[in-house]
Amino acid sequence: MWSNMMDDAVDQLNKIKDAKAKHEDAAKKKDWNQATLWAEQVWQYQVKAADLGLRAKTYLEQNGAKKVK
Repeated sequence: MWSNMMDDAVDQLNKIKDAKAKHEDAAKKKDWNQATLWAEQVWQYQVKAADLGLRAKTYLEQNGAKKVK
């Protein structure tokens, strides 16, 4: 279960580069609507990745995973 969450988180992070490029391209064209939409999409990918990472951490902690120092 947690490995699927981590795979999903990594997938979200991998989508950021393309979305950021689309955001920057729209901004260069002064298409502020599209630039804003793509900037918000970048933010959504970041939030989803962070959420999935925290859920995986919680799952591991609740199921006896040992902390590594």
